[in-house]
Amino acid sequence: MLKPMIAVLMAACCALAGAQEAARPIPAYNTYLVPPYSIDATRGLARALAARLNAELPPEYQLDFRLIPRTRLHAAELSKDERFDGVVLLIAPRFVGDPYMTRYLWSKPLFVDCNLLVSGRLQPIEYEGAASLAGRRFAGVRGYRYELIDQMAVTHRLQREDSQDELSGLQKVGLGRADFTVVPYTIYAYAAADKELGSQLHVASRAHQCFTRRILIGKGNPPGLLKAINQAIDAMAAGESWRALLGSYHLDLDVLAQWTAHPPADGQVVEVRGNTVR
Repeated sequence: MLKPMIAVLMAACCALAGAQEAARPIPAYNTYLVPPYSIDATRGLARALAARLNAELPPEYQLDFRLIPRTRLHAAELSKDERFDGVVLLIAPRFVGDPYMTRYLWSKPLFVDCNLLVSGRLQPIEYEGAASLAGRRFAGVRGYRYELIDQMAVTHRLQREDSQDELSGLQKVGLGRADFTVVPYTIYAYAAADKELGSQLHVASRAHQCFTRRILIGKGNPPGLLKAINQAIDAMAAGESWRALLGSYHLDLDVLAQWTAHPPADGQVVEVRGNTVR
C-alpha cells in the first residue's frame, strides 16, 4: 500500500514541477530607455505592449517585462545565439544584425517606423545622401548601428559623438552641440511635444531609413511561443485600442506616410511591409 502512495506522490510532484517550469515567465526586453517606450517605472509604450500581449497570451507564455541597454542586450543575451530564451519588444531585424530574419524568430509586424534625420532649426539639413552629411557632427546613441553613417564615421567623413540615449542626442542638436542626429519618428514625436525642444529642431523631408517594428523571439523559447504571440498581435489588431494607445503617446501612424512614400537616399534599404498590423 505504501509503495503505490509513494508513486502517486512522486508523480504529482513531477507534474507540479513540470507545470511550474512550463509557466516560467519569459523575459521580455525593451532596449529603448526614453519616452514614449519608457517613461517611468510604471508607464511607457513598451510596458503597455507587454501588458496587452499578456492579456491575450495563455498562462504558459506570460511575459516578464525588463529594461536593458542595447549594448548589454547584445553582450549578455543575444550572444547566447540559439540558447537565447527571451523576447525583444519593438525591434527591427536590421538593428540586431538579422536582416534576413534567420538568426532569430520574428513576429508579425507591429507597425512601420522611420528613422528621421533631425538638425537644428537655425542650421537645417535636408538629407540627400552622403554628400549632405559630410563634415558634420553626428549625435548618435552608444551601441546603435546606423546605415551609411557608420561607414562615414569610420572613414572620417563625419564625426560621431555618442550619448546615452536618443533624447540626449536631440537636446545636443537643439543646443547646437551637434549638427544632426537620427531618431525614430516614435521618439521624435513624443519629444517634440515639448514645445521648447520642438521649436529648436528641423526634420528633413526625406527619412534616413524606414523599418518594421516586430518582436524578436529567441530560438531557446518553447516552440509554441511564436504562434501564440502572432495570435495575440492579431487579437490586438482586431480593435481600435492599439491605435488609440499609440495616439496617447503622440504617435500617428498616418503621419509616417510622408516619409514612407519617398525612397531613401543612397539606396538605403526600406523594410516596409504594411504600415500597421492590419
